[in-house]
Amino acid sequence: MNPRLLLAAGAVLAAAIALVPVRHRATLEADPANPVVRLRVESRSLLGLRRSGWGVSVRGVQAWRGPGGFFLVAEAPVVAEVTAWPGFRQSLSISASGARLQGGLPDEGDREAFRSWFVALLEQQVEAPSPAWEPAQRDCAGLLRFAFREALAPHTAEWRSRVAFNEGAPGQDPSPALGAAWRQGFPTPDGPRPFAKGAFLRRLACVPLGRDTALARPGDLVFFARGGARTQPDHAMAFVRPDVDGAPMLLYHTGPEGSGTAQKPGEVRRVRLDDLLHHPDPDFRPVPENPSFLGLFRWRLLAGGASEPFLPRS
Repeated sequence: MNPRLLLAAGAVLAAAIALVPVRHRATLEADPANPVVRLRVESRSLLGLRRSGWGVSVRGVQAWRGPGGFFLVAEAPVVAEVTAWPGFRQSLSISASGARLQGGLPDEGDREAFRSWFVALLEQQVEAPSPAWEPAQRDCAGLLRFAFREALAPHTAEWRSRVAFNEGAPGQDPSPALGAAWRQGFPTPDGPRPFAKGAFLRRLACVPLGRDTALARPGDLVFFARGGARTQPDHAMAFVRPDVDGAPMLLYHTGPEGSGTAQKPGEVRRVRLDDLLHHPDPDFRPVPENPSFLGLFRWRLLAGGASEPFLPRS
């Protein structure tokens, strides 16, 4: 073989070895007031170049990758084992946090009141977005956050004017004394926040119901990870009131469409579950064999209620 080619290949290999992270350090960031723990892993190459969590995996605990590392919920003592190439292994003991994830409304009447308002607010956005829904947050997760927050608000005359809600009351208001923690915001690694990514909504503000959409009730959610089962969902839909023939219906925001100067803000759309099951893009079919379908979820606030099948509207 040509000596020059050998030298060139050797130089490329040496450069790759020098650049690839081979040294790692794992640290925990925990707040006693927050059940969500951040696990950071810093990786360095032989030349000192740093990368965040390169080639790292976490075992022994349910953790998911997010900005700056991994996240887990510490509601009980656990031991996380962090591994990385070429031979890094570190065990981290994680104590139970004094905080707990926010719970559900204890009274079934309050749960149904929230569900009715949440669905009504979702459906209102089909005709025109509420002026109270910030344009910068008009995407699929933003739609859920807006309807969730406003469903818990006191539905006074002033509120109706602010939200431009002109329909009749879909039901009673949830008791003001309940759900106070949820009014502070959604759980995130940084504590309760008004803004939470779809991944945090799914993992921290919801409970999984499996992959059978027959268990869905109005107000329940489905999440998708387009392109495969990735760590963060990139699309969410909500079940709303059934169609006139009793068929389950979902509602979602398309998110911004296009890019650059041609970008459009997107819109809120309805879709029948039957049509979604035969969507031309298989990534959006809520069927068990679709790896992009992350499952059916219910708001943790509603988790005190039993799962019931979708009932036709009378």
